[in-house]
Amino acid sequence: MKKISVIIPCYNVSQYIDRCMASIVEQTIGLGSLEIICVDDASEDDTWMCLQRWEQRFSENIILVHLETNGRQGAARNVGLSYASAKWISFVDADDWLEPDYFERLYRPTEIYDVDVVACGTGEDTSVSLTYFNEDDRGIEEDEYYIADKKEITKMWLRYKLLGSGACAKIIRRNLIVEHELFFIEGLAYEDRHWIPLLHIYATHAYVIGKKLYHYYMSPDSTVRSRNKDYHIDWITVQIMKWKDYRNRGGLFQEFQKELEEDALDDAVGFMKMLIMRYDQPSFSMFQLEKELINQYIPDYKENPYIDDYIGAAQVFLKMLYSPLDKTEFHRLIKQLKND
Repeated sequence: MKKISVIIPCYNVSQYIDRCMASIVEQTIGLGSLEIICVDDASEDDTWMCLQRWEQRFSENIILVHLETNGRQGAARNVGLSYASAKWISFVDADDWLEPDYFERLYRPTEIYDVDVVACGTGEDTSVSLTYFNEDDRGIEEDEYYIADKKEITKMWLRYKLLGSGACAKIIRRNLIVEHELFFIEGLAYEDRHWIPLLHIYATHAYVIGKKLYHYYMSPDSTVRSRNKDYHIDWITVQIMKWKDYRNRGGLFQEFQKELEEDALDDAVGFMKMLIMRYDQPSFSMFQLEKELINQYIPDYKENPYIDDYIGAAQVFLKMLYSPLDKTEFHRLIKQLKND
């Protein structure tokens, strides 16, 4: 029986997938402990051929799934989950890679503690080859075991994203995902922004490893860094879908209303940052859409108890979203922000 199902969404990653896979098959936990599920999300390059070469070498440990239609990372992860048989789930992005002892370090606490999630630190990496951190680069943070046995503790987890801001750099108990339907929005970018708050709400026992064990590749061609792309508008669609889902999940919204409202404000600030950084000519229409959305959800953002945490540019973004700006004033402020 495999200990961990490793789910890797793959779309046009032929130049990266070998590095990712090499870091996984060389794990100190032993390849026999891993079930590697690679989901080719209708790639248009040689990704499928690359995956087949790996499957031929390690056929007992690698499952390949080929999708005919691209559904983005959310769909690929959901498909991967349907194939997963291990007790623990790990999501790895195909252009990222792992420290050699990544799975050994993450799995060890599950043998000692009652945990839903084991998370670790990440390090941004621009390397084009398979390189590892030296011990100093891993960081000096201590490991910690956390129990959310009170609602106030869960609120703190949610507010400060104790378990990280994305699906990677952690292992998650499969039953937690299935029981609470922690599946991903499909067909849209930025699907993590819906999923990660729910993980923080439903997980009650967590172990956080202070050291960096996950290499997050800083590719200029990644989904979130590509410039002037139409799919960046997905950010707003995800906001709408997550708000609706949270309200439909029983009393979840009532229990964590202020925290989820703050999460929506964080989304709004993040959208503004993306609008400025990822577009040569930021769209006033997109700004208006975000403005209407956040004002509908939260008519007076200053009433949120966490608003004092917003400083600098974040405070400027919120003021813009709650002010009657015309197109000329919007572009003036955007130009000023770009120059700062």
